[in-house]
Amino acid sequence: MKSRVGRSTAGALFALGLAGCGGDSPTAPSTTMPAAPPAPVASVLMQGSLSNMDPRVLFTVGTFNTTAAGKLDVTVDWTFATNDVDVYVARGTCSLEQVNNRTCPFVTLSESTTAKPEKLTVTSLDPGTYSLMIGNLGPTAESASYQVVHTR
Repeated sequence: MKSRVGRSTAGALFALGLAGCGGDSPTAPSTTMPAAPPAPVASVLMQGSLSNMDPRVLFTVGTFNTTAAGKLDVTVDWTFATNDVDVYVARGTCSLEQVNNRTCPFVTLSESTTAKPEKLTVTSLDPGTYSLMIGNLGPTAESASYQVVHTR
C-alpha cells in the first residue's frame, strides 16, 4: 500500500507542476493587420499644346515645381510621324546655348528619331523647379500636346 500512495502523490505533484508552466491553452495569434501604406497621389503639373512649331526650333514650354520627392512621367505627342520631335526636362531653366553645349542640368531627355509619342520617366525626382523643353527637328512645321505628371 505504501507504494500506491507514493505513486499517487507523485502523479498529483507532476500534474500541479505542469499547470504552473504556462497553462494548458495556447495563445491565439494577433489578428491585427499592419496599416497599409498610403495610396500614391498623382498630380498633373502641366498639360497643353503647342502649334506652329517651326522646324529646327527648341520651345521652352514652361516651368513646374515639385514640393516632395516622387516619380515624374512626361508624354509628348505630335501630328506627323515624319517629324523628329525631342523632349528635355532640366533642373531650373536653360538657355539654348546650354542645351546645345550639353551644359544644361538635364534630369531626363529623349532624342529618339523613331519614338512617337515621346515618353520620359524619372523614378526618383527631388523637390525643386524644373523646365520642359520640346524641340522640332523637322522636316516640317508641327503641333504637339504634352502632359507632365508627378506621383508621390
